[in-house]
Amino acid sequence: MPYWRLRDHQHNALARCVKQQHRDALYEKVRQAALQHPTSGYRLLYQELKAQGEEIGLHKIRVALGELHLHPPLPRKTRKPSLKVSAPQDWPEGRRLQIDATRLSLPDGVCWIYFVLDVTSRVVLASRVMRSLSMHLAKLTLDEAVAVLRAQGHHEAILVQSDGGSDFTSDLFHQGCLKYGSWVRCKVSQPGGTGILERLNRTYKYQFAFRHDWQSMADVRAAMPDFHRWYNRERRHSALGYATPWSTLTSSANARNAT
Repeated sequence: MPYWRLRDHQHNALARCVKQQHRDALYEKVRQAALQHPTSGYRLLYQELKAQGEEIGLHKIRVALGELHLHPPLPRKTRKPSLKVSAPQDWPEGRRLQIDATRLSLPDGVCWIYFVLDVTSRVVLASRVMRSLSMHLAKLTLDEAVAVLRAQGHHEAILVQSDGGSDFTSDLFHQGCLKYGSWVRCKVSQPGGTGILERLNRTYKYQFAFRHDWQSMADVRAAMPDFHRWYNRERRHSALGYATPWSTLTSSANARNAT
C-alpha cells in the first residue's frame, strides 16, 4: 500500500469521525420518525421531518430506510379469481348473444367498439364506440341489444357469451345478464364460442373500417349506422345459406308469431 494513502488516512481521521457522527445522528432521526409512523414511506417521512424543522433530503431518507431495514411492507395485491371457461355441454338453455370489444387506432388516439351479435341470425344488434372499456358501457350495450331483439318478437331467455375481460366478469355486468337469462365465459377455439364474434370483428375492420380514412372517434361513431345497414341488410352470410342476417331474424320472428 502506498505510504501517502496511510498518511492521508491518518490525517483525515478527525473528519471521518465527525462525518460518521453526523450520519449516525441523521439515521437516528430517520429511525425515530419511521418507528412513530411505521406505515409511512420515505415521502411521508420527509414531510414529517420537514415539519419538525429537519432538512433531510428525500434520497437520504430513502437510503437510510434501506440500510436500517425499515421500509414499510408493500401492500399485498389481491386479485379476483378468474371464472372458469364453460364447456358447450354445460351451457344453459337460451338464445345466444355474444359481446366483445375490438380496438381501433386513430390519429386522435385509441378507441374501442363493443359489438353484440345474435348467434342464430348473425345480426349485429347493438354497438358502442368509446374511448376506454367500461363495465357500465358494456351493460348498456347489452341492454340495447336485448331491446332490439325483444322488439322483433323474440322473448325467450338469453344466454350471454363473452371472454374473461374485467368488464364482462364484473358483478354489475353479471346482474344485467341474470336479468335476461344467464352468462358463460367462452373461448375463441370452442365450437360455438366467441370465434363467431371475432370473425365479425375481422369483417368490420378489413371490409369496412380500413377502407375509410377516419381521423377521430367521432368519425367512427358517425359511420356505425352505415355498418349496421350494410352488415345486417345487404351483406349475405354464408352460415345463413347466403341470406342476410336481418331477413333471417325477421323471418324467424314471423314464423314464431304465426305458430
